[in-house]
This record gives sequence, C-alpha cells and structure tokens, in this order.
Amino acid sequence: MRLGVIWKGVEPKPGEYDDAYLASITRTVRTLRAHGIMTLLDAHQDMYNEKFEGEGAPDWAVLDKGAPNLLKVGFPANQVFNLGLIKAYDSFLDNAKGPGGVGLQDRYAAMWKHVAQVVGQEPGVMGYDIINEPWPGHHYPICYVAFGWCGRAMVSLDTLYEKVGRAITSVDPDGIVTYEPYSTWNMGLDSRPARPSSPKAAISWHVYCPMNAIFGSYVGCNLPDTRTFHNADQAAQFNNSASLLSEFGATKDPGTLMGVTSKARAHLVGWLYWTYNGNSDPTTQNAADEELVRHINRPGPVTDEQVDHTKLAILAVPHLRAAAGTPTSTTWDQSTRTYQATWTAKRVAGDGDFAAGSVSEIAVPAIHYPNGYKVEVKGAKVISKAGDTRLQVSSTGEGPVSVTITPAGQA
Repeated sequence: MRLGVIWKGVEPKPGEYDDAYLASITRTVRTLRAHGIMTLLDAHQDMYNEKFEGEGAPDWAVLDKGAPNLLKVGFPANQVFNLGLIKAYDSFLDNAKGPGGVGLQDRYAAMWKHVAQVVGQEPGVMGYDIINEPWPGHHYPICYVAFGWCGRAMVSLDTLYEKVGRAITSVDPDGIVTYEPYSTWNMGLDSRPARPSSPKAAISWHVYCPMNAIFGSYVGCNLPDTRTFHNADQAAQFNNSASLLSEFGATKDPGTLMGVTSKARAHLVGWLYWTYNGNSDPTTQNAADEELVRHINRPGPVTDEQVDHTKLAILAVPHLRAAAGTPTSTTWDQSTRTYQATWTAKRVAGDGDFAAGSVSEIAVPAIHYPNGYKVEVKGAKVISKAGDTRLQVSSTGEGPVSVTITPAGQA
C-alpha cells in the first residue's frame, strides 16, 4: 500500500512536528501489516498547496514571490498555467530560504528524517517515496521540447533526492528510498533523475497515457506506455536501482487496466493501483472512476456491493510475490485464468545461486479460483496446502523453476 503522508500534516509550523498525526499513520501501518500488507510511505503532493487547488506543502512553505494565483483551471492544468504555483515550485526546487532563514528543501529533509524516526521503525514499513510527481516549475517547457530532460531543474531534483535520502538513512540505514521522475515522465518522456547514494534505492514511477485521460479508453496508448516501460527499464539498469510502478490506473476502463498490468508482467515490475478510494481527493479528474472501493466513509467493514468487481477481476490476479532466484517470465491469460511464472536459481545480485530447498511464493487470489486450482511445477515441489492463496514451492535444484496455475477441473 502506498500510504500518503502529507508534509502539511507532519510539520504544520516550521520545525514543529505533529506526532499525533504520525501516530495515526503508525496505526494504519500496523493495521495493514496485520493483513499481510507492507506500506510505502509517500510524501504526497499535487499542485503543492491548497492555495493552488492542490495539497501537500504547509502554508508557510508557499513562497510564490507575489506571483498571481492565476489561472485557476484545476488539476493538472494549474501546473502549466498558474503563475503563483509555478513560482512556488521554483522556490522549493531552488531551496529558497523560508521562515527562520532555513531552505525549503532543508526543512523537507528534516521532516522526512523525523518521519523515519517515528514511523520508520515499524516492521510494516517497506520504504519511503520522497515526493509524489514533482513538477519542474518554469522549466516545464524544456521537458517537452527535450523529450524529458528538464534542464537545470534536473540538478535541483537530484539535489533534493540526495539530501532527503541521506536524512532518512541516517536514522533508518536499511530503509528503501524511492525517488520519482518529474511527472512529464508519465506520458513517455525520459525525465530520469539520478539515484541518491542511499544503500537501498528504487526508482518509483507512474504511467498515464494522455489519450486515456481525454477519451477514457486505451486506444492510442500502447506506444507511449511501451515507451514509459522502456524508460523505466533503462533507468533501473543505468542507476543500478530497483524499479516500481507505484501509480497507474485512475480509470474505470478495463482495457487500460489490462494493457498496463500486462506490460508490467512482461517487464517483471511490481505495481500499485491508483486508487483504493477517491475520498474527496481535490486533485483528481474523476474520483468515482478511479476508486476500487466506493463509499469508504460508511461505518463497519467494506461490503461486497462497495467493491468494483470488474476492476477487482483485473487487479487481483496471481503474481509472483517472492522468488528464490531471478524471475525470467510471468504471464496471465484472463480468459482461461492460466498463470505461468519461471525463474532461475541465480541471485539477482550476481553472488551465486539459491540452494536446493529454497522457497518461493505466488499469490493466488481466490476470486479467479472459486473451486480451487491445480498446479504444474518443474524444478520444484509444492509445499503449501491445496487451495492456499499463497502457493509455496521448494526448489529441487534441478534447473530453472516453472509454475503453471489453472482452475481445478480445467482440461
């Protein structure tokens, strides 16, 4: 789960932290872990602050230098047209001095350090997403003209990530620091940032085809999405980083969801869907189209009628949770509900192989197998119970492992 942590909530006054707010975040992390879900803490922002019809930064961190708060044309267009918002982003990227003569990036890094100290020790925390969809301020035209490269704004973003990464790992040395490109990346432009020097880092990226946003379908999206996945593969290799598709979707179109998840399987990259619930998000185009679960504010547990079952059938499919080795392929046939995964025993780090008897795990959601499933395995043996939603296999050491899952009773 990518869980939003809002800077304004953490640090409502300069240098003063609201630990009651962080206690609520901690409770959520613990609840999720009790259900087997790890949390990626995400310092979420869109359009920087409520002043610009957005959210994220505290009011005291809005240094718009008197630029007019115009035009107000909503999300995401304010990033292009609102002069005050553009100047506020510029101030943040330039580490302009705010209250007390302290740079905004310096305050931001200190805020993240405090979050890592208070929440990061929870065993349910997977890592830290430094900032959601940063925007390059007045440099944004360069990003489009130069196919992703954003000029001097690239240096500003790299500086931010290095500063925040060091702050986090100073108190959580094992923390996974994830860093996002400028959001011009989402449509296929390679605005790749440099990897921070943190010991464990992952490039966290999003994919949103503009045609889908306009027409609500996947027509015309294959090419730009293919480009985005290619850019992510290249960035991960160049930066020696893990890779995570930390946001996609924001739609009710089945074609879009199947198109993106199919590409993720082919590229062997994990993903997180946006969003579990819209919950009156001010920076969205259509919360009702985005959400997987409706009416989240109703008291009591989520009921069946609140769930979008069309989305659930596409998103809740078998997937390789943990491989004792290096994955080589994963496929899913929605029509026959057949899943296949293969991996070798070689360690990804290149330091030898996993020994025989090493255990790997595949999630098998019950939604596709109401009558159970059958398994064909090569190079391993099944050690979990029949019908378990977490299929576990133990390698025999006799070559690569291959697992095929089909519905019980299917020929």
